[in-house]
Order: sequence, then C-alpha cells, then structure tokens
Amino acid sequence: MDFYEENKQAFEEVKSRIASEPDNPEHYLVYGKLCVLGDMCEEALECYDRLLKIDPLNIQALVNTGSLYFFKQDYEKAINFYARAMETNDENVSVLYNLGNAYAEIGKTNQAMECYQKALKLDKNDPEIYNAVALLYQDKDEYPEAVTNFQRALSFDANNPVYNDNIAGAFVKMKMYDEAVYHYKKALKLLPRDEKILLCLANAYSSIKKYKEADEYFEKTVEAAPNYYNAYICHAISLTEEGKINEAYEKYDIAAKINPDKSNAFVLKANLLVSEKEYAKALDLYKKGINAEPQNAKIYVYAGNTSVLVGDKIAAIKNYKKASDIVPDDKETKLLFYDTVCDYLENVKKIKKENYKSGR
Repeated sequence: MDFYEENKQAFEEVKSRIASEPDNPEHYLVYGKLCVLGDMCEEALECYDRLLKIDPLNIQALVNTGSLYFFKQDYEKAINFYARAMETNDENVSVLYNLGNAYAEIGKTNQAMECYQKALKLDKNDPEIYNAVALLYQDKDEYPEAVTNFQRALSFDANNPVYNDNIAGAFVKMKMYDEAVYHYKKALKLLPRDEKILLCLANAYSSIKKYKEADEYFEKTVEAAPNYYNAYICHAISLTEEGKINEAYEKYDIAAKINPDKSNAFVLKANLLVSEKEYAKALDLYKKGINAEPQNAKIYVYAGNTSVLVGDKIAAIKNYKKASDIVPDDKETKLLFYDTVCDYLENVKKIKKENYKSGR
C-alpha cells in the first residue's frame, strides 16, 4: 500500500479544510507537506502554486517550491523561488544556504560563496554551511582552504561521517595520507559498511605502501558490495605495486566478469601483460577493451604501441589511424601515426632495394 492509501483520511481531511477555508495558508502548507512525504511532487507544486496566488509573499511556500524544483534538478527555477523568498526576508539563514546550493549546482560558484558567507555572518555555528564552503574550495582545487572549512564544520560536529569523509578526500588530494586515513576511519565508525569510504581508505593505505592494511580494506569493500567494479580495479593496481602480479590478474578478471561493457579491466590487465612481455595476450585484451569502448582513442594507441613491439607495423598503423580519427586534434596521436607510416615505408623501400640488389 502506498503512502496516499495509508494516509487517505488525512489527505481528505486537509482537502476539506481547504474547501471550507480557502484563504487559510496553513491548510495548503499541511497538504503540500503530505504530498512531499508521499513523493507526490507535482501535486505539492500545484498546492503551493495555489497558495502563492492567495499569498504571493508566503515565505514557506516560496522556500518549499524552491526545494521541490531543487529536488527535480531544475536549479534555475529553484533559484527563482529562493530569491523571491529572500526578498521577503533577506536574513533567513536556511534560504541563503539553499540558494547557495542551487547556485553551486549550476557552477555559479561566486554567487554560491556570497550566499554562504552571508549565511555565516548570521549564524557562525552552522557546520553545514562550513561544509558547503569547503566543497566550493575543493571544486576549485584550493585544498588548504577546503580543509580549514571542513575543520570548522567538524569543530561543531566532530563525528559527522560526511564531514570526515570530505576532509579525508581533501587530504588525499594534498597527499597527506595519514590524515586521510584518520578521518576515513572516523567516518567508518558510523558507516562501517559504506563501500565508497572503505575503498577510499584502502586506496589511502595503498598510497603509503601499507599493503597489508590496504588488502584488508579492499576485502572489506567487496564484502560490503560484492559487485563493486572499481574496488577490484583499485585492488589490482595496489597488488601490482606490491609485486603480486598473478593476484592482480585475478582481480582484473573478476572486474571484467562484473561489467564486460567497461574497458578498464581489459586495458589495465593488458598494460600489465605488456610489462611482462606477454604481447599476444595483451593484444587480445586490447581488442576486448575496444569492443567495450570503441570510441576510446587511448586503447587504440596502446594496441598500436604493442603492435610495434611485436613488429606488426601494419596493425600499428591501423590502430594509430583509428585513434587519430577519434581525436583529430591530438598532435601526439597524429605524430605516432605519421612516424609509423614513414618508418614502414622506409622499411619497404629498404627491402625492395635489397631484393633488387640480390636479383629477386
């Protein structure tokens, strides 16, 4: 039974109140809230629209409408309604925060930062706003500033798993892996089976060559999410760095079975095979990678490079040509193609000359 059926009496009662008191805004707000709880977004929007025709300055209706459009990812409309709410009360911290979030979603970071800073002037103790400011800095690759604001958020809510996860990610970007490990572990105390945090922690351990701990958390990741493709890819990379090549092959094979429509497992295993001089096996895997992602120019380049190593310059030329067609503005790929063609033609010319001298 859905939410509406379970709460049909409440819906009907509020409808009756609206009918008997059509100018009372509270009835519309209650009905709109019921619709939101029942995931009836369009009905809620219609309800708030009716209310705004009666009371155009009703701040709650404006904010709720903005939030519904935000949920629908119609950020321009969300901004419009939040801005109208701000005209009614320009010192509403919640509205400023929501308006900043909407601006951030469409890449208007300066306007978003302005909203957050205004909100912080009104309330310096809101960790959510500091977290939002930090995320803006992080998006601009300004990681020290991001860390400072994540720390401010944590000063009000030290065990918040989101803030700990966020600051850990910033520390990873700054290559401060010990600090990242500390915060990922704090996040996991509240979210012990969050596969993304588990994987990030495993990668952080791998980055500081603590492979035993890394292996432990890679295994915990796939226990929590057995079909997590990236977990097997990352574990394979870590095992390769550890020198456990055969185990890395196994992880790539598992990833390929989980999602044969992705090229990473095929290509990365092929690259590893090339380093082990297993060229024929590598070329077979590059073909599988190409089948999975036929518009990925890099795979053709890898296949071309490997074809050169086995002396098959015609195959190399074909692969480089295909890569060049996919990324026609890439000068490096074009150079590979032309150099290989020239080298091939030079060899053909040399062979003809030798054959001519020998009288063949």
